[in-house]
Amino acid sequence: MVSVLVALGLLTAMGAVGAATLRRARLGLDPLEQVAYGVPLGAVAGSLALLVLAIPFGLTDGVVIAVGAVCAFAAGYLWTDAPSRSVGIAPSWVRNRPWVRVGLSVGARAGLHRISLLPTLVIGAFVVRWALLWADGLTYDDGALWAGQINIWGDWPQHLGDVASFAHGDNVPPEHPRYAGTPYGYHFLASLTAAAMVKAGMDPASALTLHSFAFSVPIILGVYAYGRRLTRDRGAATLAVVLFFLGGGLGWLLTAGEMDGPRGVWGTLIDQPWDVGRQRSANFRWENVYIDNIEPQRAQLYGLPISLLTLTLLHAGLRSGRRRVFVAAGVVAGLLPFAHLGPLPTLALVAGGLVLLSPLRHWRNWIVFFGTWAVVSAPQLYLQQGGERGTTSGLRWHWGWVARPDDSLVWFWVKNLGWFLPLLALALATRGLVPPAGRRMLWAFMPIFVAANLIAFQPDPFDNVKMLVYWFLAVSVLVAALLVRTWRAHRALAVRGLLVGTVATMLLSGLLVNLHQLLGLDRYQLATAEEVDLARRVRATTPPDAVFLVGLRHSQPVAMLSGRSVLMTFPGWLWVRGIDYAERERDLRAIYALVPTAEDLLTKYDIDYIVIGPAEQDDLGADPAAFRSRFPTLLRTPHYDVFAVDPP
Repeated sequence: MVSVLVALGLLTAMGAVGAATLRRARLGLDPLEQVAYGVPLGAVAGSLALLVLAIPFGLTDGVVIAVGAVCAFAAGYLWTDAPSRSVGIAPSWVRNRPWVRVGLSVGARAGLHRISLLPTLVIGAFVVRWALLWADGLTYDDGALWAGQINIWGDWPQHLGDVASFAHGDNVPPEHPRYAGTPYGYHFLASLTAAAMVKAGMDPASALTLHSFAFSVPIILGVYAYGRRLTRDRGAATLAVVLFFLGGGLGWLLTAGEMDGPRGVWGTLIDQPWDVGRQRSANFRWENVYIDNIEPQRAQLYGLPISLLTLTLLHAGLRSGRRRVFVAAGVVAGLLPFAHLGPLPTLALVAGGLVLLSPLRHWRNWIVFFGTWAVVSAPQLYLQQGGERGTTSGLRWHWGWVARPDDSLVWFWVKNLGWFLPLLALALATRGLVPPAGRRMLWAFMPIFVAANLIAFQPDPFDNVKMLVYWFLAVSVLVAALLVRTWRAHRALAVRGLLVGTVATMLLSGLLVNLHQLLGLDRYQLATAEEVDLARRVRATTPPDAVFLVGLRHSQPVAMLSGRSVLMTFPGWLWVRGIDYAERERDLRAIYALVPTAEDLLTKYDIDYIVIGPAEQDDLGADPAAFRSRFPTLLRTPHYDVFAVDPP
């Protein structure tokens, strides 16, 4: 419990300094925006400070404490001149109690007094739901590690590996933990934050889930704040939050079809409200933004709010004409490479659209924005990619995103978005739906959809979803504004009933996905108790810079939990980063086959230890007895052997 409180204290200190900085900078942000965007901004800045200090000193307890203390001091200093705006409206019994006044002052600065009852209830409901989700995100059951959702099972072994490599493998400056000896061309900053929480005493699995929950809250506040800024309507912003985080396509029809079977309605809802296999077979690919994108791709915890802050600053700059706001937007956008690479082409498209749609008098401000962005981000991109193209090596023409040949592009999007598409067209054609500045910005998101259906920006075309998430946010805002206006304009029961039914069809897929997870039907084992213990023993008996040879499964326990670098592991994670791993995979297979040149290959890659377990035997044909005759055994469990290449 103490470790959790210390870790939360670190996150609070980082977040507070970011919120205080935005407040002191006076960039035209309201209090809610200062908190919603400032908290992740502070976490990004604090994590960058951790990275800089860890290069000469290592990611030690002292470095983590120092960064937390400096952040806390800086936040306190920046908050000292904050007026207590809530006290003037408080009753006398509150004004006479200083400790209550301080609490209300902080609440006022957070913009809590600006959120009315309905959005508070909606946001609170999402926070409760996510608390339940992350309580089951990664759990230990009789020593075995379990994932509480299929996307966590699929993606989080690499996040666990990153956290372990920073916290237990001295991997600073970062090298690729799953492709030893190469630069880590990945947005690793969220994992570095979680590693600092591990240094505070937390287990990596607990640190990851707590961090993901804590920074999901600023995301929902940011989406609400952004919708409110563009529409100037709290009702529309609230509905936009619901549509964005629960909206999906018509995949719910597959579940509805099952209700006519022997299980009936309640049996289907209880036994299997969502069948991922059937959804994929029918090519329903837009299910739920949070569970399919934000939950597994942890970089979104920083990338989404930082991107929204950039766009909010551009909106404020276009309204005020102040050049310093454009400079600030460029600096903020420049923080993205280590935080999240995905939004870079998205921001470029939206900003380019805004250039075309905004008055010509701002042309100097646009030069300042793009110049600042390039100056801040270019060195990071070069260092991160090691001078190589990385994921951009997959850039190519690609028609129709992931629509299959048996789906026309129009039908693919109709079934994946349902009523969102016709309502979007109507919203774009409706004049006066949102204020002019907000309308221009929302129009600037539309090229994202075109680009994502014409170009693959990464080796895996599906990764265009990282761009489409931002387009869907704009769609949610526009459609919400249209629905709210229609609701207010028509009091007839038939019209309002039709609106409720329409919204229900837009939310049912997201609700069923959430129900499936909430019922515990989406639980998968990541590591057995034996594998968890094996990783612990590897960490205890080998040096942090040791290089291991392991198999190619995505949840290989040494790669996932020990913090040690491996020659390579799951190829899918390497391919999507633009890494040509073919030669290394051939050599890995040759070593496990014990070809005559195996020992030369071990020397070539400076491999210190070899792991043979069920996956290495089943997938690679490794023979433990043959390895025992040639290498000394370092560790042995019922199903695993770890061999030392050069015995200590």
